[in-house]
Amino acid sequence: MSHTVLLINPNTSRPTTDMMVALAQACFQSLQRRDIQVRGLTAPEGPGMLTEMEELEQAAAMARDPQVLAQVQDADGVIVGAFGDPGLQALTERLTVPVIGIGQASMMLAARAGTPFGIATTTPGLKQAILDQVQCYGWSEQFSGLRLTPTAPLDLAQAPDRQDQELADSVAACIEQDGARAVIIGGGPLAQSAQALQSRLAVPVINPIIAACELMAERLPPDQP
Repeated sequence: MSHTVLLINPNTSRPTTDMMVALAQACFQSLQRRDIQVRGLTAPEGPGMLTEMEELEQAAAMARDPQVLAQVQDADGVIVGAFGDPGLQALTERLTVPVIGIGQASMMLAARAGTPFGIATTTPGLKQAILDQVQCYGWSEQFSGLRLTPTAPLDLAQAPDRQDQELADSVAACIEQDGARAVIIGGGPLAQSAQALQSRLAVPVINPIIAACELMAERLPPDQP
């Protein structure tokens, strides 16, 4: 028996969708879950990157889009590939299969050890949404703080090396100044940077796409020989 996981990218960037799908598929392979196949779905309309509260709210409406609903009906699991988890609640209420948000999953993973965790990201316009999200999921006591990169997010997205360095500096601030023992890189489009930082830094750096895949693998029954 094989399983299809639909990875929804709530922004309109197809390259971002392709990157997240490739990363998710590789993760399932590394978990010895070759029975799980990942299919991507890009938002039919909206911004190319979610950087402001209004855009996050617009992305949440994707959960009611007929095109999206037609595809989720055929999936055995759904991953919402934006850190703010837009539309997660609506999809969870509508579907009987596992629905996982990458923000939700990364915080669950970071909090498992019972030690403080921080978040490093590039979107100051979503600061309050992230803080509200931490509180909503019940992790306020373990949350050590949020660190933001100084350069505008759309500019950083065009300069991967600079993005990696600014995120590395933010991770260092989370650890050295805030007391975090693990740091989440807060964003689906930042997944490649998270991968790069995992190999560069000695501290646990949590990639939200990987966290969501690990949680999905736990919730989907494995293929039986």
